Amino acid sequence: MKTILFWLCSAVIAVALLFGGGTRQGLVSDALPQTLSLLLFAFALPGAIPLLRSKPWALAFLIGILFLPVLQAVPLPPFVWRVLPGRQVISDTYAIAGIDMSWRPLSLIPGATWRAFLFLFPAIAVFLSVLSFERQARQWLLLLILAIAIVCVPVAMLQVVGGDGSPLYFFEITNVGKGVGFFANANHFAAFQYAMLPLAACAIMDMRERFVLPPLAIFGGVAAVLLMGLSLTGSRSAVLLGGLSTILTAMFLLRPEISKIGRRRVLWLAAAFAVVVGLFASGMGLLAILQRFDKQDIAEDARWVIAANTWNAIRIYFPFGSGFGTFPDVYQLHERLQDVFPPFVNRAHDDVLEVLLEGGVFSLCLLASFVVWLCLHTATVLGQDLTPETRQARAGIIVLWLFLLHSFWDYPLRTIALSTVVGVCMALQFRGQSAGGIQSASLRSRRRKQSSTQ
Repeated sequence: MKTILFWLCSAVIAVALLFGGGTRQGLVSDALPQTLSLLLFAFALPGAIPLLRSKPWALAFLIGILFLPVLQAVPLPPFVWRVLPGRQVISDTYAIAGIDMSWRPLSLIPGATWRAFLFLFPAIAVFLSVLSFERQARQWLLLLILAIAIVCVPVAMLQVVGGDGSPLYFFEITNVGKGVGFFANANHFAAFQYAMLPLAACAIMDMRERFVLPPLAIFGGVAAVLLMGLSLTGSRSAVLLGGLSTILTAMFLLRPEISKIGRRRVLWLAAAFAVVVGLFASGMGLLAILQRFDKQDIAEDARWVIAANTWNAIRIYFPFGSGFGTFPDVYQLHERLQDVFPPFVNRAHDDVLEVLLEGGVFSLCLLASFVVWLCLHTATVLGQDLTPETRQARAGIIVLWLFLLHSFWDYPLRTIALSTVVGVCMALQFRGQSAGGIQSASLRSRRRKQSSTQ
């Protein structure tokens, strides 16, 4: 059973990373990871329940994530629906047309909310699966993700070389002329690459017995490839978060290996590494990224205009929200005439604001509880010795913080691919135990208490 679960989980992760890089709802490519994840969810849930019972907050958070979209899709009587914030215009339209209003759900677009609900399943199914895996199985999953990230880099290089007409762009709406790999958006490909730096360090360092070369040397080569992929995106986020990811990986994951080499050698190696990567990156897009910081005033970026309109919409629909998945249509209702852009605005480019608009105060509570837990858990894990399990947890924490920071000016977790990576990183915060392992651990704890009282 465990073997079947592992291979099914591997299949979902691979399919999610290869086909789930789009950001719009209803894409045909999303159907494959979503459908496969439903099967994985059914297999993984029984084995994950014992561990979730031992972590009530995790169970409550998971139920909250799944329950909120369902709650928004429950039909409400007309006299209740009319008094909800932001529904007056629709209610007046029905009245003018002489149509009796039937029961309607809280969500303004129920179909979009159900699609948003299905969007959650790849990440949740992978999370539940990885919970029951032991460290070695988790290690192989990280290597699988790393292999796909490395394959993305030559694909991105060919996309840049091929120009706007390259046949290697896999989405109709994409950032042509930039490296996007298997994603639609260059920023999200950059997020995948910088997230792989700590995960790659974890995967490689803890499998040192399988390598002939020193693990640190192997990681240096892998990191060079990932950073080259970052330079192909033309993304300012790539420079900022890629650099931050590198620093955090060295500080919290590689310190034992670096200390063995010596500070002077590390500085020389780091300098040589930076020169090699910098020379390649300069020819493949890094200079263009740096010029964007100089020439393009960030205050004039369209994100600020979109954020202002989104905030106005939040106030209209607060505290219940407009419904998950409704942003593209709701935004058009509240976009000021002078702010209308030629392209279609499909995201708020600030995932915190978009979550507040769609989920209201309930999503705010879930988000706040997650941030509080992440702060407390980070302090706990960083205070522990760097064992293989702790290294996995630290790598996941770094990725979670980077994605959270990135979400303040973009929407990386609106892709199935990156949300699935988050599912893996969340599961890495718990030691892999089977149901029997959890029960035996609980039994040992009870025996200790009994012996201490005797």
